Amino acid sequence: MTAWTPIAGTLTSSAEGRSLREQAACWLLAESGAGSSHWPDRLQDAGLIDWEDQPDQDWDLAFVRWDALARVLATDEHDPEDGLVGTGAEWCMLRFACALMTGKGGDWGTDLQRLDHANRRIILGALAWAAGGQDAAYPYMDLEEKPPPPPAPLHAVE
Repeated sequence: MTAWTPIAGTLTSSAEGRSLREQAACWLLAESGAGSSHWPDRLQDAGLIDWEDQPDQDWDLAFVRWDALARVLATDEHDPEDGLVGTGAEWCMLRFACALMTGKGGDWGTDLQRLDHANRRIILGALAWAAGGQDAAYPYMDLEEKPPPPPAPLHAVE
C-alpha cells in the first residue's frame, strides 16, 4: 500500500459521500506513485485543487478541478514549472483518474499497456470502485488486513 501524503488523505476523505466515480478517482490518485502519493501534491502545486473551508472542523475539504485537469491533459504540453511532472506510468495513472471523472484525458487502450502489474491492479480497483463502491475494490487493494469474506449465500443454486 502506498503511504499517502496529507493532501492525498484530505482529497480521499473529501470525496467520501460524493459519487463513486469521484471516490475511485481520488483513491487512484492517492495510490499512484512509488512509495507515496505522487499526484495530489503535484496537482496542488499546479493549482488544480480547490480548497473549501470547514469553519466547524479542524480540516478543510479538497477537490480536484477535473475539467481544468482535462484541459491541461489535452494540450500534451507540460511545463515542469507548473508542478506537473511524473514518469510515464504516473502520467498514465493521472489520465485514468481524469477519464473516470470527465471521460477525457487519455487513451485507455494505449495507457493500460504501459503499466506494470501493480499499477494495472490499482486501475482495476478504481474501475471496480466506480462501478460498485469501495467493497468492490477490495480484491484489488494491497491491504495489510484483508476484509472479511462475504457471507455465504442463503440458497445454493443447483
